[in-house]
Amino acid sequence: MAFLGKARKEDLIILARELGEEVTPNLKIIDLRNLIVASTNYEMEFVKELLNTVISQRTEEPEQRKLELEIEERRKREEREFELEKLKLQNESFNSAGNGSSRPKIDFLSMIPKFDQVNNDISLYLILFERQAQAADVPKEFWASHLLSLLPYEIAQLVAREDVGISRDFEKVKSLLLKRYKLTAEKFRQLFSKHCKSPTATWKDFAYEVRNYFHGWISGLDISTFDQLKELIIVDQIKRRVPPEVREHYIDEWSQLNNVEKLTSKLDDYDAVRTKRDFHTSTPRKGAENRAYPTLKQKRYPEQSPKFSENPKPEKKENRSTLTCYGCGKPGYIKAKCPSCTPREKSSSNSITLYTCHASVSPTALLDIRIGDIHGRVCADTGATRSIAGELMFNSLRERGVDFQKMEVTMVLADGSQTNMEAYTAPVSIDIEGRTVPIEMLALPKAKGNRTLLGTDFLEKSGIVLDLKNKSWYFSDKPHHKIYFREDLDVNSLQAAGSIIANSCQLREDEGTTLTPEQRKKMSYLLEKFDSIFKPGGDPTPYAEHHINTGNSPPVAGPPYRMNPAKRELLKKELDSLLADGIIEECESPYASPVVLVPKPNGSMRLCVDFRKLNATTIADTYPLPRMDDLLTEAKSTAYMSTLDLKSGYHQIKVHEADQDKTAFICPFGTYKYLRMPFGLRNAPATFQRLIDRFRAGLKNVFALSYLDDIIILSETFDQHINDLQIVFERLSLFKLHANREKCHFACDRVKYLGHWITANGIEVDQEKVSAIQKIPVPTNVKEAQSFLQTCSWFRRYVPNFANIARPLSNLTKKNVQWFWGPEQQDAFETLRKSLITPPVLKQPDGSKPFRIRTDASSYALGAVLTQGEGPEEHVIEYASRLLIPAERNYSTTELEALAVVWALEKFRGYVESQEIIIASDHQPLKWIMSIKYPSGRLARWALQIQSYNPKIEYTPGKANVLADMLSRPTNLNEDVPCDIFAVSADFPVRKSKDIRQEQLKDEELKKIIDCFENSSKDENFANWTSRGYLMNQGILYRYSPEVETEEAQLVVPFQERERVLQQYHDVPTAGHYGAEGTYNKVASRYYFPG
Repeated sequence: MAFLGKARKEDLIILARELGEEVTPNLKIIDLRNLIVASTNYEMEFVKELLNTVISQRTEEPEQRKLELEIEERRKREEREFELEKLKLQNESFNSAGNGSSRPKIDFLSMIPKFDQVNNDISLYLILFERQAQAADVPKEFWASHLLSLLPYEIAQLVAREDVGISRDFEKVKSLLLKRYKLTAEKFRQLFSKHCKSPTATWKDFAYEVRNYFHGWISGLDISTFDQLKELIIVDQIKRRVPPEVREHYIDEWSQLNNVEKLTSKLDDYDAVRTKRDFHTSTPRKGAENRAYPTLKQKRYPEQSPKFSENPKPEKKENRSTLTCYGCGKPGYIKAKCPSCTPREKSSSNSITLYTCHASVSPTALLDIRIGDIHGRVCADTGATRSIAGELMFNSLRERGVDFQKMEVTMVLADGSQTNMEAYTAPVSIDIEGRTVPIEMLALPKAKGNRTLLGTDFLEKSGIVLDLKNKSWYFSDKPHHKIYFREDLDVNSLQAAGSIIANSCQLREDEGTTLTPEQRKKMSYLLEKFDSIFKPGGDPTPYAEHHINTGNSPPVAGPPYRMNPAKRELLKKELDSLLADGIIEECESPYASPVVLVPKPNGSMRLCVDFRKLNATTIADTYPLPRMDDLLTEAKSTAYMSTLDLKSGYHQIKVHEADQDKTAFICPFGTYKYLRMPFGLRNAPATFQRLIDRFRAGLKNVFALSYLDDIIILSETFDQHINDLQIVFERLSLFKLHANREKCHFACDRVKYLGHWITANGIEVDQEKVSAIQKIPVPTNVKEAQSFLQTCSWFRRYVPNFANIARPLSNLTKKNVQWFWGPEQQDAFETLRKSLITPPVLKQPDGSKPFRIRTDASSYALGAVLTQGEGPEEHVIEYASRLLIPAERNYSTTELEALAVVWALEKFRGYVESQEIIIASDHQPLKWIMSIKYPSGRLARWALQIQSYNPKIEYTPGKANVLADMLSRPTNLNEDVPCDIFAVSADFPVRKSKDIRQEQLKDEELKKIIDCFENSSKDENFANWTSRGYLMNQGILYRYSPEVETEEAQLVVPFQERERVLQQYHDVPTAGHYGAEGTYNKVASRYYFPG
């Protein structure tokens, strides 16, 4: 059935009907294929031959089909006219009979076809509608309702949004439709002036169209008298002769300048100002007194003065007396310009202007295109009137069966000279940024080494606008979606066309390791065929929209966060990129969320918006995410497996237009809103999963599993896998979804999915889950043995006979027992360590239960454990730990604990994304990180990363967090940890927490605050102290202030200790001399003096 993949939908419809099957136009391609294969008349070779015939007829007889369509259209038009005359006669007969009290029943809607946005002109359609309605004697009060029934649904919605009075008034509905299609008086004028006769239309049709455009032009300007019409024509003639720079100067009012007096007055004013400015700014050079400088008008209107007036050439009469054409002997001509040897008709019709760069010149406007399975980087050349296939592109197209017709053309080169050249031409379809543009492409076989060019014929037809200043281009209907020119490559590779981008889509060395060379070739060909789904950009998917339901909540807004100049520059680049890709646009909105820049793993920056206030007012979307345990149960072991990862999946979904203002964010460069779904919104995962489920619904015969943007395709045989992937790729194209080629893996016999390895032999646990426990070294002292036993004791209920197994180790922790490590202790250690990484301690996740992440950080490592269950039912899903890099070892305690949470969330993302999460940490200040009012620096970025998961943070004392604590403090590390001395600080003698607490309790004011926090009933002052930033950590009172340039909480200093603190920062020799302000800032960054 793979051969059906090359057929279009219309081919499949014809094929199915030839096989005797009933077909409806709304059937999808995959349904048509299934219908054909299931047909009782299906025989593969016969159907393949029949399909080739259908395709051949489609490609070889387009003119015949056009003629048939024209004949059919005329037949329908004649039938409608016949029916109209018939109805008119019936109506006249009915009225003549004297029965005027009732009306004949007229099926008016059958007299006029429905409006087609692609092929119909709305202005002509409305005129046809009015005439038919008048002819059918339909009362005008019913015109609007009849018209709405003939319009496409989305256009009818436009009218339906208006008031009832407007939607029932035909003239107002007509005005709305013309405005919707931008058919202003100026637009009608342009259509009247530039409209060309269609090859399939008659001259009567053309006259009818021009007449209606003229009518739309004058009626739009309320022209009702001959004098007004005369004035309008004179104005139009003047405007045609005005230089472009003057039109641009008056661009905002140009279409309203329809009075001769007003128009000429403005033009004269412009010339007067321009002439005066040129007079004052020009400085003639010495020796130029006698040189003729053209005036301003001469510059603008060169036709008023002859060219080369200083050195006029001899007249042609004299030339003809001395020249003789060596082709035919005619006097007065050279052969290249001889009318006998070069007929004017031929040269004019096949004349091609070619002001293009040669291969040695590096072009500016490089675009990526595709023609069939050939794709490459080509040059957009505004100096070429025709698009030209380079040498290798021409050869590649001919190899693929493209039929080029031979012809002879006259080339007008950049120096103005002309030359006749043999050429070939063929119709091709060029794909660019998700759009297909049919074009006649020219090939010059004798021009060796030339490159492929896109001329003005292609640029105009595709609507591409080049912005050479900013090195970008865009479609005229999407001016905000700018695409930057591609980087120039080696000329030879540019000519090759088929070898530029294809390599990035071919099978990599680490993929398809068990495939034969022939199978690898087939897989690479399939990837190249659908390379468009691996390209970024394009329109959002039409199958999903993100809604933000905030109910009756008022808009939320906040000020922008502080940002240093370096970060502002990075932010500007990121904004420019998002604007160019059509992800965001500038706006005015009552909503405003602040932004921060978060570093990506590759070193670049990601713009993150702090949507916490918006999320708090958003009503939750309860659309379910699939249970991971169910997906793993469904997964089966097959010989061929592929995984797909969607590229920036959220940005491929449009935000509902009415909700776009809610996504507005504020930054130093203004206010912007998201047009595509951003990260960090409360219901974004639900919207994305809903889209993926719709995508999977059409893969009925493909075994595919998906969790958010991770999709896996499993097949038993290679041929089936190729077919399955083709179906998936076609559906990706249909949904306009793009995949990240770098993260996709094809035709593998072993893939990682949801924390497990799926292999041909079964599903295996990922060793990374348990590697942190397997690496626990053998204890070397009592303290390490106690730490290990505390961890194991946490799950003692799951370990039968735990006390007897652990006795050799627990005996070592008793007093007065000499340390000894022998075989008995080693066996006990191995048995307990193994128990931590096997069931029932280690279990599969249960999607119906919340996840708990236990984290801890030490001065040299991070530890995390993912668990589920409450109290005695808690069990482990996965362990994780890692060493800190040197830069991280300089972080403060709070920063390390926050880093542990961020790292753990990213590590366990596949489990916890869009799930209920509880983060358990033994560092209490983590609880207020999520409520920092004006965050900055690392903690600000991490707070946003954490809040995107919407977790609940709870404080767990260190003695109850033994699992994460042990993982963050590995001993006897095999690798050397460098000792980096970052700073030497001097402070007053280190005091124990107990002593600091005692000093705080001596201060009566501080004692009230501490008693309030430690009182379980919490009196009315608790909210007051909390709002002022006070918090308790390990029995000591601290205060956090967003106004202070620090992300650490300040120690609250009792009255009697203040002098001691000031002495340590000012009087001791190691304190340094920072001046009054410097000393104050150092003290204020760490301590707070109440009062």
